[in-house]
Amino acid sequence: MSDIEAAIIGLKREIKMVRAKARELKAQNDAWRDVAKTLRQLAGLNDVQYTRLLSAASLPIE
Repeated sequence: MSDIEAAIIGLKREIKMVRAKARELKAQNDAWRDVAKTLRQLAGLNDVQYTRLLSAASLPIE
């Protein structure tokens, strides 16, 4: 196996690992969004109150 082939195989392996990590992080993000949504409902916050709370905590508003 040449150096180029070994490099390509290494890059493919790295791409697979990065994609798996991205899927894992997306699932984690979705889970935290569900938690935030549940807490918002439990606290009885409307859109304006929730936006102010996120701003006060310096969190992104999406």
